[in-house]
Amino acid sequence: MLRLVLRSIRNLLCVPLLPLWAIARWLSRPKGRWIVVRLKPRLVEARQPLPWLRRLLDAGSIRRTSSLAAVRRLADYAISDSRIDGVAFVLPPLHAGWSVSVGLREQILRLRDEGKGTAVLLPRGGGHRALYVASAAERIYLAPQATITLLGLSAQSHYVKPLLDRVGVEVEPFARKEYKTAAERLSRDSMSEPQREQLQALIDGHTTAFLDALSERTGTAPEETRTLFDAGVFRGQRAIEARLADALAYEDELPDKLGVDAKKGIIEGDRYLRFKEAKLFRPLRRPPYIAVVAIKGAISESGAPTARRGSVVAALRHARQDRRALGVLLWVDSPGGSAEASDLIHREVVRVKEKKPVVAYFGEVAASGGYYVAAHANAIVAQPLGLTGSIGVVSARLLASRLLDRVGIRTEVLRTGPHADVFSPHRPLTDEERSLMNRELDAFYDSFVALVADGRGRPVEDIEPLARGRVWLAADAHHHGLVDELGGMDAALEQLKDRIDVPAPLRERLRPMMVASYRLEPPPPAAQLGLDGSVFESLRDLALLLSEGPAVLYHAISIPKIR
Repeated sequence: MLRLVLRSIRNLLCVPLLPLWAIARWLSRPKGRWIVVRLKPRLVEARQPLPWLRRLLDAGSIRRTSSLAAVRRLADYAISDSRIDGVAFVLPPLHAGWSVSVGLREQILRLRDEGKGTAVLLPRGGGHRALYVASAAERIYLAPQATITLLGLSAQSHYVKPLLDRVGVEVEPFARKEYKTAAERLSRDSMSEPQREQLQALIDGHTTAFLDALSERTGTAPEETRTLFDAGVFRGQRAIEARLADALAYEDELPDKLGVDAKKGIIEGDRYLRFKEAKLFRPLRRPPYIAVVAIKGAISESGAPTARRGSVVAALRHARQDRRALGVLLWVDSPGGSAEASDLIHREVVRVKEKKPVVAYFGEVAASGGYYVAAHANAIVAQPLGLTGSIGVVSARLLASRLLDRVGIRTEVLRTGPHADVFSPHRPLTDEERSLMNRELDAFYDSFVALVADGRGRPVEDIEPLARGRVWLAADAHHHGLVDELGGMDAALEQLKDRIDVPAPLRERLRPMMVASYRLEPPPPAAQLGLDGSVFESLRDLALLLSEGPAVLYHAISIPKIR
């Protein structure tokens, strides 16, 4: 009620300003023919709402981030604007995953398909992802001293067992099944064959998509395009000769290359979007909307708010109870985590689905627990180069008896049962205790497979061969029926709108709105230490595995980044 009163007063105060606002808007209207979108290196799918204190503290980080959702809205306006001839993107080396890169490439292709000119400037050159995106444009411009680097895709795994052996620590993994390799970097000194098989399949899938995109631009067969990896580095005129760029240009020369005046022919993308979305009056009542619930990062009982079980459950309950929320988009970008937390989130998703449709959108990775929480959604949408699956279970036990002996610590145990200290690191497991652990994991694995089979509406016998802990490229997961549609968040929103039973005009007006329940809490210990990259990632994984004690995890933490 208070909101209604305040907005009514605000709108009434704005009525006298309407003529001035109309004149100012007419005078400030963008007059250029080409929109220039200057992207930041960090490209994300969409920005999440933050409390005012976080916005204040993270203001610099927010300014250094570009949103793919904003690019989509800008493309929508540009396509319907007859005064706009084209859109040019200034693309720095991207700090973004392959799924977001696919989304950006799709927007450039959409502009081309709608008859708009497209161009990409690489002021600092770029690597595979930058060229994958740029290859969708009609023209690519490269700064004269910039370099395009095409060395071929790779993924590195660092095995820290020798380091742990030196300090007297062992990690005994318990996993279901052979592809559930989440703890092998801690328990092995080399890559297992199942890990090598699934990782090679992921690299091959990314390489095929990249070569197909590049071959479409260069007009050569993918096998011939692959020979570019042999040369590896292309600078200046050499990039033009290889048909990786059309011309050399500095950033201030871009208007000349586009054939427009530098002052009157160019519209900055941020200004154009602000102009299109500016409104003098505010709606008195909050309109119906699509609730977006984000699950990002490792799923746990603590840690980052976007994957903390309590925050996600609170957001889902709010979306279920809010009559204005006509559907829920579950945005998952998580490798999984705690089995109990994943199950509680899944339960809330099922409860929401009883009242309104739920569609899951998978980001860079939605594997293991990340897949578990979305298994019963009405539909699952993912970008073809995202990672998903990993339907399996893992747990691990730490043995530090040698370390304790080395530092002079002796352990005395009083117990009321033979297995009371089973999870203590001072002694190894007995065969009977190992059987207990394996029995528990078998039960978790069987329930995971059965849950996915029920959610997908298929027999368990069909799902089990696709499970076994294997991580799939989303394109392959779609082929096997684990994903319903390939596409970006816009495709997921369309899937959801089609399932909402309202009149067509209202359906078209529905807009997504992030629903979040934030509480400022300190991050988990591994995040506080800033552990990131190479060996430190493995140590962070160890901290994650052990932070839940003996908990069983639906987790896929052993898949390295594909660069």
